Amino acid sequence: MKMRSAILILTLALAGCGIGRVGEPPKVFDLGLDARPVPALPAREAVALTFQAVPALSDTSMIWRVGDSAAPKSYATYRWASSPSELVRQRITDRLSRQGPVLNDRVSLQTPQLQVSLTQFEQVFAEDGQSSQGLIVLQAVLLNGRAVVDQKRIMVQAPAPTQDAAGGVAALRQASDEAADQLAQWLAAVTSPVSDTRGAVTSPVSDTRGRRSSP
Repeated sequence: MKMRSAILILTLALAGCGIGRVGEPPKVFDLGLDARPVPALPAREAVALTFQAVPALSDTSMIWRVGDSAAPKSYATYRWASSPSELVRQRITDRLSRQGPVLNDRVSLQTPQLQVSLTQFEQVFAEDGQSSQGLIVLQAVLLNGRAVVDQKRIMVQAPAPTQDAAGGVAALRQASDEAADQLAQWLAAVTSPVSDTRGAVTSPVSDTRGRRSSP
């Protein structure tokens, strides 16, 4: 009974029933500036990115759930600035661009195509409501022409600093950056690095904010 009561209280608090706040516009969040350093990886050839998400992540709802419940919920008074699909696509594009060009379309069939699917992007609470994590799950497939080169499932969880919508945003920001970096590391392992005219592999790309990569 105590556990059920805790879940009920958590549900009411997070859902934001809106009592006394009729007509108040929702607070809007995004993933913030992309200021985290990227891994030092060799420069790579251009890839064409196609991105899709499950229908639940195609609007601006901020999704949360308790434990492994099959009943996701959304905050009533908090929204994303854009759909999670668009926010994560842009974050991945920004971070992958540090190693090489990311194109919207293939230049030719010889251009590797990276297909990414976003299947989860939510704040997951412990059943007692005392902690939560931001969870992101991606499925990536790399194509060369019409042939599958490799595929990878990426799941990242990051702890929320506070047990509310703002804490969930912070956790999902960290999880998104880590997922993008895992994607970059996987791409570096399954694609060929850029070579100069002498056949030498180029050095790892430096971060545009003045951080230096390894020599």
